[in-house]
Amino acid sequence: MAFSAPNIKGPRFRKNTKHILTLDMYKNFIKSHLKYKDLTFDQFTTCVNLCSQKMWKASIDERDGVELPIGGTIFIASAKITKKHNYDIQASIAANTPIKHRNYDTDGYSAKICYSPRLAKISGRDKSIWLFRGVREYKRAISKQYPKNWKKYIMIEDMYNIVKNYKKARSKHYFAESTERAVQTYNEFDLN
Repeated sequence: MAFSAPNIKGPRFRKNTKHILTLDMYKNFIKSHLKYKDLTFDQFTTCVNLCSQKMWKASIDERDGVELPIGGTIFIASAKITKKHNYDIQASIAANTPIKHRNYDTDGYSAKICYSPRLAKISGRDKSIWLFRGVREYKRAISKQYPKNWKKYIMIEDMYNIVKNYKKARSKHYFAESTERAVQTYNEFDLN
């Protein structure tokens, strides 16, 4: 079976993207927080981008993810690949046969960026309307870091019950740590 390469010179259809950091958002921020009235738009965007970058770096480093200040949790999960046809385009063109990605480094698991407003400890006023979409740097950082330590992240079998699976895995991890801590601090001569 010959592999037909994609049409590189064909027309491209891109989704219209919406930018969050607009002048309207900046003006609304200045109106609601008057103590920052001397802040320029460039400083505002730099501050927001830096804060976001710190949050996504922490979500990569921490197993249980990061709780956002407005409410909700971002975490990385390991899920079995459900796509049947995930072709490696360059290798397929070179071999002239379809070659699929198998993820041998991670035993067939792939990283999923999960966001849930229901995992928050605090309830935000507008938490049901928030949407999360990872930026390019975040996705690339995960794709570099994930194969190195993929067992660290929470395993999710079913993508429909993410909250339930997350709570189950988190409590299992907590009880394993508390048991290990109790064994290390056990003193058989202490009767209290």
